[in-house]
Amino acid sequence: MAGAVTTALGLSAANAAYTPQALPLPWHPTGAVHSSLAGNGVLYVGGKLDGIGGIAAIDPATGNTLWVVPANKDVRALALSPDGNTLYAGGTFSTVDGATHRHLVAINVADHTVLPKWKAAAAGEVRDLVAYGSDLYVAGKITSVSGVAHRGIGAVVAATGKLDAAFTFQANGDVLGLTMTGSRLLLSGAFTRINTTIPRSNLAMIDLSDNTLSSWAPSKLCFDCDQYWDVVTDGTNAYVGSSGLQGFLGAFNLSTGRQPWQLVSADGDVQALWLDPDGTVYLGGHFAHWVNSGYATFNPRNPVSVTNVAAVSTATGLPIASFNPRIYKPYPGVWTITATGGKLWVGGDFQGEGVPGKNGVVINNKLPFFAAYPVI
Repeated sequence: MAGAVTTALGLSAANAAYTPQALPLPWHPTGAVHSSLAGNGVLYVGGKLDGIGGIAAIDPATGNTLWVVPANKDVRALALSPDGNTLYAGGTFSTVDGATHRHLVAINVADHTVLPKWKAAAAGEVRDLVAYGSDLYVAGKITSVSGVAHRGIGAVVAATGKLDAAFTFQANGDVLGLTMTGSRLLLSGAFTRINTTIPRSNLAMIDLSDNTLSSWAPSKLCFDCDQYWDVVTDGTNAYVGSSGLQGFLGAFNLSTGRQPWQLVSADGDVQALWLDPDGTVYLGGHFAHWVNSGYATFNPRNPVSVTNVAAVSTATGLPIASFNPRIYKPYPGVWTITATGGKLWVGGDFQGEGVPGKNGVVINNKLPFFAAYPVI
């Protein structure tokens, strides 16, 4: 890691661990990458990989594909079983590798074949998955799970795909992000209530040890934050990416619900988050020019120049100026970020990445949808 960065506020934020110049990669999909997951020493990606849909395994050392399983539509979510033997995927597809699987599928990692007897299904677009204990938790723009009404969130038995009837929670809107801290499941999205009557402002916490809704109920990040796209946690705070009049990154203490620092704003939605153990949260979206510490509608006060990918110190809430990749075609932008194999992997719907050209000018390499930034 390089040295610290002194910001315009006179505070110091830890430098990002990854370089802002993308590596050349041997494989680039022909359609958007919408989900990614590191596990088993492999990088798994999903999306419209061939322009239609699919799931691929990538060797993180070389960037080459190990295998690809086709789907007939988009793959928006991935999760691994706790033992690493099963890869779960969700999205808008109705077939995977030619077999009928409605928006949910399970794949045997050893031979990357679809499990034929696993028949979980969802009505609506699946946007996130979490495998915990014996269950797979399903979130999205959904109205039912395995044939039973579940708005936004539901659970199936991971081994069989059958509904877990003991998990009765629903939301009154879309649930777009899931993450775990201990036995607690965090939900983010565009909802205002859980189970019809319990108020929650786009964020909720369920303790899976006894299937109870926590009393934790942070106030809305800002008055115009209409939905939280993604959520990650370090066990102390929950970090959310949001949209509104502009995009936002915010943090909430898991005990008090208070914000440890002022929010970070961007000139476009913050759609994807990845949390590094060194205390950096990486954010992706379709912000075209800057991120800024503090609320900055149309007039950023302390901006850092970035395009679609940025880094923020979790200790201070300050953007890290030295990590300033350039992604070309800012909309729809970046949808997923993961790190493995000494690289930060970025996927989305974009035209290419910035790489050094002649005379120090950054140019578009025109390699779309998928980028890798190596460790410094």
